[in-house]
Parts: sequence; structure tokens; C-alpha cells
Amino acid sequence: MARRMFRHGPDGIAVNLHADERSGLATVLQQFRDLLTEGSDASMLRFQPPVHIADEKASDEFWEMAAAPLLKHRLEAIDVVEAGLAAGVIAADAVSAWLQTLNSLRLYLGNTLEVGSASFDPADLGDSDHDTARYMLYEWLGGILDQLVETAAETLPEGDSDELS
Repeated sequence: MARRMFRHGPDGIAVNLHADERSGLATVLQQFRDLLTEGSDASMLRFQPPVHIADEKASDEFWEMAAAPLLKHRLEAIDVVEAGLAAGVIAADAVSAWLQTLNSLRLYLGNTLEVGSASFDPADLGDSDHDTARYMLYEWLGGILDQLVETAAETLPEGDSDELS
């Protein structure tokens, strides 16, 4: 049975990551913050894609208006995750920031590794230690994200299936 990385506690969701996992995640969060603020990595295009494919000027105008608030939101979410890592607990109002941040990290890594492309083959990652490490991080973050979703969902009230029809 896989180790539970999150459990319900009296103050929210307890973070049960080993010290080296916490430290590694904190380092990755700082690196991601740097990527977001520098914006020089081509793989960051995933976070600011063209919104008007046929009209580059309109797309640029949109991002001139929207980029700063979105960046601020992402950086604040990283701050929330870092605080939860340090405190060892995720407050109910912080779960969304955790989910967004972990998912954004996976999106970035998936983009750099070309996960989902026709040419992606995890077996070929052995050619590059760097790519192998990024793929392992990608998978590990997926496991964390999955466990956090499951743990957070346990507190949701049961719904009535008739409400969906």
C-alpha cells in the first residue's frame, strides 16, 4: 500500500512528506517562481499562450492586460504552498492553491518533456539523466496531486445523483 502523503487533521490536511521531499518540493517551488518571473523559458508559453491565433496584436493586448494579475495569483499560490510545507498543514482555504500550483508544475514539466506528443517515450529518457530526473519529478508530483485530490474530496458533502440530471 502506498504511503499517504496527506491526512485529515484537526487544523486541516496534514502534510506527511519526508524532510527530503519537503526540501525538494521547496526547491522546485523556488525554481518555478524564478521561471514565472523571468519568463525566458520557451516552455513557459503554456502559461501565456496566444489567445487570438489569427490576430497577434489582439493577443499581445490581452496579455498586456491579463499577465500581471495572473502572475500575481500564481506567485501568491506558491507562497501558500510554501507556508503549508513549512507548517505541515494545509488549511481548507489553501487546498485550491496547492492543487493549482502542483498542476502548474506538472504542466510545465510535461511541456518540457513533451509528454503527450507522438514522439514521447518514457523508455528513451535514460539517454539523459536530466530528463529522467524531470520525468520522475513529473510522476511524483502526479502522485502527490492525486492523493491531495482524494484527501480533499473526502470532506465534500455527499451529493444527490438526481441533482446532476
